[in-house]
Amino acid sequence: MVAVKLALLVVITLGGCSEPSTTMTDAGTDAGPPLDPKLFDCTSLPNLPARKAASTPECLRDPKCTTRLVSAHRGAGGQLGRIAPEDTLAAYRAGIAMGVDLVETDPRPTSDGVLVNIHDPTLDRTTTGTGDVDAHTYAEIEQLSIRADGLAGDFSCERVPTLTQLLQTCVGRAMVLVDANKTDRVDLLVQAIHDANALDWAVFDTSDTNKIDAALALEPLLMIMPRIEAAADAPALLAKYASHLPVFVEIDSSVFPQTADLVHAAGTRALTDVFGIDLGVKLGSDPAGYLTIYGQGADVAQSDLPDMVLRALGRPVPP
Repeated sequence: MVAVKLALLVVITLGGCSEPSTTMTDAGTDAGPPLDPKLFDCTSLPNLPARKAASTPECLRDPKCTTRLVSAHRGAGGQLGRIAPEDTLAAYRAGIAMGVDLVETDPRPTSDGVLVNIHDPTLDRTTTGTGDVDAHTYAEIEQLSIRADGLAGDFSCERVPTLTQLLQTCVGRAMVLVDANKTDRVDLLVQAIHDANALDWAVFDTSDTNKIDAALALEPLLMIMPRIEAAADAPALLAKYASHLPVFVEIDSSVFPQTADLVHAAGTRALTDVFGIDLGVKLGSDPAGYLTIYGQGADVAQSDLPDMVLRALGRPVPP
């Protein structure tokens, strides 16, 4: 187990988390898939892509590492939906294939206590099912197909994955930010991380410090990522976890970049979330926009357009 150290994750949500109502039309963002779907869609099975990230695994956990990192929101699917269906194993394979350092997840429980990776509380938008996720058993959800309208590639084999399946896909390939805000079943989250042997590759991410404390009681070696939503909260939060330093601290856009200086002074790194629809359209393929975000103090940019962030950093994306 690599020692857990302190790092900072800063989130800027410009454009919000709402789903896109129209197809992207910006010239920089509507150029089709940025890499061959055969690298990550159903035709790639059972072969997982090799890790192509520029960072070393040690860098991911080391707040002193100066490599600028890239995180793929909901895998390389995201709410802009131009590469792979969000939150599917194909989306995580795509992120690995293009060389991202981190990926973000959205686990929530089924009615029989299985953590599945799906952003919405309902099945309607992303699957062929209807109704609340937590009103269905895993066996019922496992039978559903994934909506992949307009995406290049074969996604016929995709199903809603379990968190354990997702972690097993990413271990050794990309660090996983496990968003714990969508469930109170901390026990299931920690168990999935154990089941996938992912303690070195999974980060427990939530705005609820009670959940972090409960998770650490179950697994003291767990890597954590608390969130700062108000500047006044930062000193107390950093002090609270001084003896178990977070690998990232997520900061709300309203207190970035000023709070970034405070947490950087504590020895942390910053992740800026640029997945908002309006921001994604605005930045498009303009590298200056992404580089400005890094220049403001971000060490990591999380985006629905991770290929464009990679290119802005001069990191090649496979054809």
